[in-house]
Amino acid sequence: MPTISRDTAIGAIWALLAIMIWSGSLVYLKRGVVSGLTGTDLAALRFGTAALILFPYLFRVQRPLPSIPILLVVVVTFGAPYVLLLSQAMHTVPAGAAGALNPGAMAIIAVLLAQYDRRSLPPRSAIIGIALTVIGLLGFAIVSGGFAPGHLILLITGLMWALYARSVRRNGIDACLATTIVAVGSAVLYLPVYMALPHDHLAAVSATDLFAQVVVQGLLVSIVAVYAFTRSLELLGPVVGPSLPALIPVTTLILDRVILGAPVSSVMTLCASLITVGLAGLLAPRRQRR
Repeated sequence: MPTISRDTAIGAIWALLAIMIWSGSLVYLKRGVVSGLTGTDLAALRFGTAALILFPYLFRVQRPLPSIPILLVVVVTFGAPYVLLLSQAMHTVPAGAAGALNPGAMAIIAVLLAQYDRRSLPPRSAIIGIALTVIGLLGFAIVSGGFAPGHLILLITGLMWALYARSVRRNGIDACLATTIVAVGSAVLYLPVYMALPHDHLAAVSATDLFAQVVVQGLLVSIVAVYAFTRSLELLGPVVGPSLPALIPVTTLILDRVILGAPVSSVMTLCASLITVGLAGLLAPRRQRR
């Protein structure tokens, strides 16, 4: 029992670290789009920086690498395609709504996938949690001007995120290796394509904005947050680990207001609260078993 309690505490710390970084990164992603950077630029900054830092780790890996299909699943679901879709969604969706739809959809899908693997139906508390989370997600879509293409994209990225979490757990890929696979794999597949594109618009972007995106996207998001989230999966399990990022809506709303000065209405706060309460319902079955 003490070992489980210690693992839970450490896993929660890792998860909270990832939540804080991702909440801020969504705001900076929106800021990058506003400053003139495109989704292709942001993906290149993120994975180019991370790959330079993490590439030497591949020579220190003692175990065999996963098969090519598994590597592709990990890279596609949480690498460059994921970031490109997320950036595209920012053109029509506020950062606060993205902070709700993306992790909220991921948490719901992760719970359903976990129950599917166990060949069992979700318990009542999880069903209530899913219902509250869905209501909160729909509320965000309505408040932000109705359903736009970005909302559908965010639901797709939520599915991709959940599939990433499931893949690394089912294949026993540890946090360091998963982080490296996402960064290096994305750089290998994406940077040659990016280099062939025109980059005239980068001259209009300030050096300060570029440096901020390199630090936030390339170091904090691609390395620290991905490692922290994957580590939390190892310690908290297939339900609790993927569900905790549903706390992102509240922190994203706060940071969106502080950094970008975006308006935060009482309805948006209510929607974020519903998603957070729904999270409690998703986590309740795990607490009862313990």
